[in-house]
Amino acid sequence: MWKHYLVGLLVSIAAVYLFLRAAPPGQMLSSFDQLNLWWLAPATAVYVLSYCFRAIRWHYLMRPVALVKFRPLFSSLMIGFLGNNILPAHLGEVVRAIVLGRSEGVSKSATLATVVLERVYDGLTVLFMLLLVLLFVDLPVGQVEGSLITAKNLHTAGWMGLALFAGLLAALQAFRWQRAVSLKVMAWLMRPLPQRISAKVLEGCDAFCDGLAVARASDLVWIGVYSLCTWGVLALWAWMFILAFGINLGFMAGVLMEVVLALALLIPAAPAFVGTFHLAAAATLAFMGANPGVAGSYAMVIWLDHFVSTTLLGMYYLWRLGLGWGALTGKALQDKAR
Repeated sequence: MWKHYLVGLLVSIAAVYLFLRAAPPGQMLSSFDQLNLWWLAPATAVYVLSYCFRAIRWHYLMRPVALVKFRPLFSSLMIGFLGNNILPAHLGEVVRAIVLGRSEGVSKSATLATVVLERVYDGLTVLFMLLLVLLFVDLPVGQVEGSLITAKNLHTAGWMGLALFAGLLAALQAFRWQRAVSLKVMAWLMRPLPQRISAKVLEGCDAFCDGLAVARASDLVWIGVYSLCTWGVLALWAWMFILAFGINLGFMAGVLMEVVLALALLIPAAPAFVGTFHLAAAATLAFMGANPGVAGSYAMVIWLDHFVSTTLLGMYYLWRLGLGWGALTGKALQDKAR
């Protein structure tokens, strides 16, 4: 795991360096005075609401595997995001699949497949939001001082994201619709491996396929609805913090902020997305006209709100479920999927 930490750490160090160059600490400190603290509680409540929508959507994704109620889904979700705050390479997603698998007695491999599908739907929803921004927002032309973002870069990121998520969705659907053929291909690729290992991997892949199905067409509709609700609420959260700094921008500024943050968080980084989150948030707000100091302060505050809320909720549910820190470390990640 240390290699994942090292790669992410190097990326985060570079991102922090660029962030501090774009938003000098002195300017950031003086800009904190603009923050209206009365916005913190409602904005945090809105942020937690986005996780409620995620948990409800996960219920529909889990229907082909098992009927799971809201509470275990929400608790596993928050433990997983706590894992993302301390583990590299988004391994918190694996943690939440393991936690839910243990608590509900369902296949961890199939549960992990629903998590992968969830991220694909997230990506497609974010690309839809980016399309709305490109169609209906008058974006600044050329390079804005203090920002690394341009309208051209947003178009490029959109096309790259579309290729990534469309390719991933096609691969997942191949496993779903051509299950036998896909497993035969996997078996052929693993011929050099010992029989014991390849058999275990194939068993996990077979269970993984169980989680790729959608039970009914209506479930797919609800998955889409709750995907839009999740990201719409996240955009509202980002916009509320823009207003908290006294910046008069419309709601689409929050939409653009969430689009850029979502794309930036695909980049490998240190745990809790240190650096990449800050740079993306500051660059986006500067692109929309804020001065570098305010953009940097905004990035620090919105990251802290994300980090503190997910960490506290994750720790609370670890305690409620009687789990130790082993649920977030190698003990959990080495647990064999059933």
